[in-house]
Amino acid sequence: MKIQRNTLFGIAAYMLLAGFTTLHSQDASHIKLGLRVSPNFSWVNVQRGPMSNGSLGIGFSYGITGDIPLSSKNNYYLATEVSISTIPAIIQNTGILKRIVSSTTIAGKKDTFSYKPGTVDFNYTVQYLQLPVSIKMKSAPVGKIQYFFQFGFAPSLKIRANLKTSISESQTIYPLGTKNHDPNIKTDDTYQFNGLDVSGSQKTEFIHSYVDDIKAIRMPVILGTGFEYSLSKSTIFVCGLRFDNAINNFFKDPNITGRSNMISLQAGIVF
Repeated sequence: MKIQRNTLFGIAAYMLLAGFTTLHSQDASHIKLGLRVSPNFSWVNVQRGPMSNGSLGIGFSYGITGDIPLSSKNNYYLATEVSISTIPAIIQNTGILKRIVSSTTIAGKKDTFSYKPGTVDFNYTVQYLQLPVSIKMKSAPVGKIQYFFQFGFAPSLKIRANLKTSISESQTIYPLGTKNHDPNIKTDDTYQFNGLDVSGSQKTEFIHSYVDDIKAIRMPVILGTGFEYSLSKSTIFVCGLRFDNAINNFFKDPNITGRSNMISLQAGIVF
């Protein structure tokens, strides 16, 4: 059963707020809650297989943030978030891709379509529910400004994915009227590049193939830096830069290994 993204976000936000309510009763003056938005620039670092990053993707994130003090001097914090992040990934083939499909003109016959390197673009738009947790280290205040550095992890669950496959030779793998699809559904096999069987193989192996499914879980390490500017006694503007580097494979294709990366510009208000 599919759970709607708003329901997932609501559950996660409720859990975060419930936790802060308990902590808030202990030290209400130091725990900070806020809202964050951030445009992001993403790419896939392909380490193995006949694919390469095509270009930068442009996405967007938004969510609820919280800082919990870990020391009485208020220099070390546990930073937590619940956010929805749209992270595009654009990749391109560096090897020959082939599709074998039933002929539309001769019954029982198969047609083979071949695509040269650099002619097929796979434009993924993936939306994740992210739960970042990090240690945030803050400097002593300099006037109204306080600088920070943070390090942590951002476990991410895919809640929606869309793939648009473009072929530069003006061919299409989609039926008339179809422009894109969910890469992980079973009926997606119609749009995949099934390649050719390896002659003499003792198991199912293919050349010139590509399985366009992607992993449902994304596990990135995050590094961030920025500053906080005091607008009033209880309101702070936060601005920063964050690098989000996945440590697990983006692809499900067994012949391809790649990591999804992202740089985001952070802006938010905490109270």
